[in-house]
Amino acid sequence: MKTVNKLLIGLVILGGVAMTSCKKKGCTDPNADNYSVDADKDDGTCTYPVINMNASGSSGDLSGGGGTASNTQTFTQNSATLGWDMSIDASAGSFNLRVRDADGATVINKTLTAGVGAQDASGTSSTGTTGTWTTTITLTDFTGTGDYSFQ
Repeated sequence: MKTVNKLLIGLVILGGVAMTSCKKKGCTDPNADNYSVDADKDDGTCTYPVINMNASGSSGDLSGGGGTASNTQTFTQNSATLGWDMSIDASAGSFNLRVRDADGATVINKTLTAGVGAQDASGTSSTGTTGTWTTTITLTDFTGTGDYSFQ
């Protein structure tokens, strides 16, 4: 009986070791471009969308492979309004451009969604308080490229 118990305990331990060592490695972050629903263990290979904003805050470009990301930058705005444009060449996801004035009021809030409606937009912001304005770019499940600029 002791031999059978030892054998059963050994099989349980061996089965547990085998089960834990069979975890599939990959990117486990659902916000990453290369997220793997099958991965059980993160292997450090996650990649994310790229949002490049120039130093003056007047333009930027973006690219993604299916992930989600956000980036914020401030800039000095000496006029009460701001001309803007944005565009995407994307197969999935969305690109949101939000600008807030010096008082924190939203003066631009536009989203482009791949395959839905126009893939570019432009206009003039609502009137805002001059000073330090804030741009926030958000990409959601974004696969493609895009850009924006202020005039």
